[in-house]
Amino acid sequence: MTPSSFQHAPTGPLSGFIRGIRAVERGPHGDGAYVRLPDGEAELIFRFTPTRGDAYVVGTRLRVFHKQGDDVPPLAIAVRFKPGGAYPFFGVPMSELNERVVSLDTLWGRDGALLREALCETPDVAGRVQQVEAALAGRLRSGSVFEPASAHVVRRAVRTLTRATELPRVDALARELGVSERQLRRAFDDVVGMGPKAFARIVRFQRAVRASRRMPTPDWGAIAAATGYYDQAHLITEFRELTGVTPRALLRADGHADRATASG
Repeated sequence: MTPSSFQHAPTGPLSGFIRGIRAVERGPHGDGAYVRLPDGEAELIFRFTPTRGDAYVVGTRLRVFHKQGDDVPPLAIAVRFKPGGAYPFFGVPMSELNERVVSLDTLWGRDGALLREALCETPDVAGRVQQVEAALAGRLRSGSVFEPASAHVVRRAVRTLTRATELPRVDALARELGVSERQLRRAFDDVVGMGPKAFARIVRFQRAVRASRRMPTPDWGAIAAATGYYDQAHLITEFRELTGVTPRALLRADGHADRATASG
């Protein structure tokens, strides 16, 4: 039996920060292998077994993240934040969570433990998703929201980078936003968890992944030219550095990949 899942998109204020909430129920014989490609986004994960639940934050990553099927629980709920959308909820600069997996209890203290306990006592998946959404909405309304003064600059920068046909250089982006390169780098560290150059690299990588998935037989030279790489060799080098494998090998393994990572 393969895993079953459903997705929920929050409305109201949360919609500006959260891409979606996904619940996955793994069948007794399902393949729960999980591959998360670098995407500039953070996640909040809740995992449930018949006897316990745990919760942790997965920070933004510059490398692929693998989890074997035997380590995937019967039920998981994943909150996927938009790029630069996780910073209000955890009270620390996102650079402190980059490439890390951190317990929610460490970040929320007693509130994290109480939420886990409440979720374990809720019998249905939909009810658990509603509780997670309510907890995040409450966090956003609270006075403990982490809001760097430069957050608005980063939000503009993220929109510019994700929408630009040609990705701008960091110095040109900083000038457009009216800040110095140093200010922009510090702001990205706080709000996204990586610098603007690294984030642009991830944007370009994700564009190439999406383009390859639209082709029955990907033309990597054409994809490289269309997505901002110098040439096909540059694209292959970037794929190797970010995923550990060539583009062709990545597509062969794509049946086990988290396709949502490249659907934005």
